[in-house]
Amino acid sequence: MPPSPPTPPGTNPLWGGYKTPTGHGRTGARLNLVIALVCALAIAVIWLGTAHRIALEREQAQAAAMKSNANLAVAFEQQIFRTLKAAEQVAAFVRDQYLLHGTTIDLRRWVQQQLIRDALFTIVNVADASGNIVASSSDTLPTVSYADRAFFQLQQQNTTDALYVSAPVFGRVSGTWQIPMSLRIARADGSFAGVVVLSVNPQHFTDFYRQSDLGPQGLLELAGLDSVVRSRTVGNRNSFGIDAAKLPWFQRYPVAHEGAFVDSGEAIDHVARTISYRSVAGYPLMVTVGTPQATDMALVEQRRTAYLGVTGVASVALLAIAGLLMLMLARQRAATEALHASEALFRATFSQAAMGITHIAPDGCIVGANDKFCHMLGYRLDELRALNVLELCDTEHQAKAQQFLTERLHNRAPALSPEIEKPYRRKDGTVLWVCEALSVVTDAQGRPEYLVAVTQDITVRKNLEERLSHAALHDGLTHLPNRVMFLEQLSQLLVQARQHQQRVAVLFVDLDGFKGVNDSRGHAAGDQLLWQAARRLETCIRAGDTVARLGGDEFGIALASLAHTSDCEALAHRVIAALAQPFDIDGTPAHISASVGAALFPAHGEEPGALLAQADTAMYAAKKAGKNRFSWALQSGA
Repeated sequence: MPPSPPTPPGTNPLWGGYKTPTGHGRTGARLNLVIALVCALAIAVIWLGTAHRIALEREQAQAAAMKSNANLAVAFEQQIFRTLKAAEQVAAFVRDQYLLHGTTIDLRRWVQQQLIRDALFTIVNVADASGNIVASSSDTLPTVSYADRAFFQLQQQNTTDALYVSAPVFGRVSGTWQIPMSLRIARADGSFAGVVVLSVNPQHFTDFYRQSDLGPQGLLELAGLDSVVRSRTVGNRNSFGIDAAKLPWFQRYPVAHEGAFVDSGEAIDHVARTISYRSVAGYPLMVTVGTPQATDMALVEQRRTAYLGVTGVASVALLAIAGLLMLMLARQRAATEALHASEALFRATFSQAAMGITHIAPDGCIVGANDKFCHMLGYRLDELRALNVLELCDTEHQAKAQQFLTERLHNRAPALSPEIEKPYRRKDGTVLWVCEALSVVTDAQGRPEYLVAVTQDITVRKNLEERLSHAALHDGLTHLPNRVMFLEQLSQLLVQARQHQQRVAVLFVDLDGFKGVNDSRGHAAGDQLLWQAARRLETCIRAGDTVARLGGDEFGIALASLAHTSDCEALAHRVIAALAQPFDIDGTPAHISASVGAALFPAHGEEPGALLAQADTAMYAAKKAGKNRFSWALQSGA
């Protein structure tokens, strides 16, 4: 029998050639090495993933903070813009009245009558060309001079009609620190005639802080491009008159007129903040909003601590990887819920805003709207989303609204006014006048993503303006056009007559015997007679003619497109006959007559004033001839 082969080292024949525990140990060592390598790789992957997650959430949180601050900066800039526009309107109104009436204007009475209603302005003064105050809304006329004030000296040299927002000064009238806002008064020849000055407490400019909840270390600032801070609020502290030249956002402004970045805070109080700044449209001013980095990143820091703890546990005990994944999923759900909570807070703020807010696509389609806007228009949100914003406008205003929308999308320069006044048509058909500010939100490539429209109801103001405009051109008693409107319409008739070689006649009507009725039966009876006489005159004229009350008991009639002079005479005799009929004054008849004078274009004159004067002279000729009759002007070719 051949000898048995030698047994290989490390084997046991009883195990049928299988490896002994020594070989199994080596396999286990290799497996341990593999497990160690896998664990090391898993730990490396976990730590790398954790670091990436922390960096990503920090980046997202920073982006969200910058976007939120940018929206706040837009809202703050729009509030400042509206405030300055309101101040400019008040100053322009005071200036116009001063140019018309001089130092007899009563600013205090206007404040009491709420013609000047904005409580923002501490005091309103008018200074003459020498700087002396000649009119004031204060109880007594201050005996001070503005001649040495920087804003007064600037307006002396200024040739533009613009509101100047000065650096804060200690008020000589109010005895407190104020920001003077001045508007130049110019004579008809353009020479300097003085200034209108509105004084504002610097803190009023940053009252927006209380509405925005920026936190105890939040920053809100209004600064001029002259490097002087008009007003700054940090927490509950307000300051002004500070040099802004060393502020990082002020140094960035010449390169970019709006932007956002993280500031270390070394220039103010060493508090790091997320800063957003932008210019105020149409004014040499800029607004800045800042929120503390500690507040913006608080949730991120909390998550960072949690991620590191979870990763440490996972590194020590890979057997708990399933639990770790579940924990991370729970953390992810917590992050999602926090994001949803943040979105819910935004939606609540968006829905409960005091003004209407809409998100509009570049093509004009309404993407979203808050409850206030829906209530203002009377539509449900789903109904608005089915509409284009231009469809809400009246037809005659759609072109202007489309042009404004296009300009905001393609020209976002600070000089472009971000507001438009336009009428919307409510669902019930009524008209809603609004002042709407549009801001463009862009994507990372700078392309317009959507527009944010902030809408304010100004229907009451527009109705008041319409009533004031009507009152300025119409007689308050008879509701006929007054002398100003009569001459304006006569001028238009003369332009058409020159173009078409037509004739125009002017009648001057004076009521004979009106003074006797007015003196004997009282002014109330006289007013009734004038009102009835106006109605009779309206029945005498043709379509296209104009009748107006020129003053007292005098009326004017402009006859357009006169074919024959006899047509003028016939109408004059109709007027005489109509006014000769008895008037019923409180059940008692009153009798008057009319003397009518007429002048013809171009025979008696070519200008409205000359024709009216000729007709007036002819009317007096009719009176001298016995009243109750008609007379042509002396040069008449009729």
